Amino acid sequence: MTTRVRFAPSPTGHLHVGGARTALFNWLFARGRDGDFILRIEDTDQSRSTEASIDQIKESLSWMRLTWDEYYRQTERSGNYEEKADLLLNRDRVYEKEGALWFRVPAEETVLVKDQVLGRVKFETEDLKDFVIRRSDGTFTYNFACAADDSEMEISHVMRGDDHLNNTPKQILIYEALDLEPPKFAHFPMILGEDHKRLSKRHGATSVLNYREKGILPEGLTNFLARLGWSHGDKEIFSRQELIEYFSLDNVGESSAVFDEEKLLWINHQWMKRKDPEKLGRTLKKFLLEETSIREDQLDELEKTRLTKLAEHFRERNKTLRKLAKSSDFVFSRNIDYDETPIEDHLTEESAELVGELAKRLEEVPEEDFKAEKLEEITRDFLASRDKGLGDIAQVCRVGLTGREVSPGLFITMELVGKDRVTDRLTRVATTTPGVD
Repeated sequence: MTTRVRFAPSPTGHLHVGGARTALFNWLFARGRDGDFILRIEDTDQSRSTEASIDQIKESLSWMRLTWDEYYRQTERSGNYEEKADLLLNRDRVYEKEGALWFRVPAEETVLVKDQVLGRVKFETEDLKDFVIRRSDGTFTYNFACAADDSEMEISHVMRGDDHLNNTPKQILIYEALDLEPPKFAHFPMILGEDHKRLSKRHGATSVLNYREKGILPEGLTNFLARLGWSHGDKEIFSRQELIEYFSLDNVGESSAVFDEEKLLWINHQWMKRKDPEKLGRTLKKFLLEETSIREDQLDELEKTRLTKLAEHFRERNKTLRKLAKSSDFVFSRNIDYDETPIEDHLTEESAELVGELAKRLEEVPEEDFKAEKLEEITRDFLASRDKGLGDIAQVCRVGLTGREVSPGLFITMELVGKDRVTDRLTRVATTTPGVD
């Protein structure tokens, strides 16, 4: 039997991390078994469903590279529901009341859910009340449309959050009333905040697209979500192919996972450091436009090698693309603000003189030779000629060039800032009144 799974969100808002994890688990399960991953938009509640939400769900899944094999919208499938509702009406399994169609729940029966994550879960029909399958306005309700579609689409496994567990006995009863074999079920425990309460907006829970805006890589978010409730030994970092290969319902825990923002940032940082610098640089462009003074026309003219080096050297201390871009603002700024890190606090009369002479030496370097290796050679030779070492001016140069006490290596920083700005800033340092005796 072909493995066929579905992710069936209601388009009433953004796709948040809980739904994204459900989609990911379904996608991994299907891809690991050469099966089909179906995206089905459950938009039967027309009062709350929006086209904008549908677009955002599709954009979120595409960004995470969770490609779907088939796509459906429930509002386009009413014929399937009418056919099955008529069948139940003819079998006296439903009845009409006040214009609506109600499912007749059998008395004194036990509905057994053989859940592939939670184990055997029993429901007594005496605890279930008759429920509406078609509203008085002619639209069909979630439980009926869901069961009808899952059977019609030959879904082999229904895998979703355990907030849907109480819907499962109703859907099994609908299957039985239609003489259909139910799919296999797996319910994933909810994601909790750090206070061990259900993850919500009060915990800062955010949507997939908001994490993209924060500068999280799709590889980082995917890896993090996979580890929320699933494990493969002590391994933390997984490639997409490894996730496909290793994912199994056997290793999905029965207990709720806790959403740890710091863990997300750590995993994202690992992926930033693993990612090809050239590709990372391309991804960085949007954030440079938003976080630095560079203009779009300047960004288009920026050499690929310079952008690649910027991404490579700034990623070591930054865990998101946005923070990486923000930390590199001094590369593109016309002027440096020394308010937070006063240059005077690092400057002596001697170091000011040395920096001034170094600036003159650097002015003589041809633009095409203004590279880290050449700059280091020139600087060290100059300092040696004065019986000085790099330690005598490194920090004052760093602060003078960046306005900060911490940055990438001094010479790659010079290369990235560029000849004109380097000589201008170092000359400014040399003419500053020292604050250190």
